[in-house]
Amino acid sequence: MNVNQKGCFAEYKFATAAMECGLNVSMPLLDSSKYDCIVEHEGRLSKVQIKNANNRVQSEIKKGVFVNLRPSGTFYNKDFVDIFAIYIFDGFFIIPNKEQRAFRFIQSGKYSNFFNNFAPFFN
Repeated sequence: MNVNQKGCFAEYKFATAAMECGLNVSMPLLDSSKYDCIVEHEGRLSKVQIKNANNRVQSEIKKGVFVNLRPSGTFYNKDFVDIFAIYIFDGFFIIPNKEQRAFRFIQSGKYSNFFNNFAPFFN
């Protein structure tokens, strides 16, 4: 798969996982939005930006995987993205947007409580 296909794969994988948790998922028809999908639960809408980091080599995973959210080094404004869903280790780290620029993931690291935890959509 090329980079675009890997990104689409992660987006559909996230949508499926969210629906399995009882959430409604909507995706924009164009790829010009700052978010990749909108998740709805009981009338509350959350704009989600999805990243695929599963294409890292195994040696990187042992040291931790660095995920730069934007190549320009800027951040996603909280007005446009509420939550990040980062696909890695065959699951999603679901993290509220605090205008972070990047993350470093280790399977049992500081973000481990966000792994496959869809709670931000239910709060």
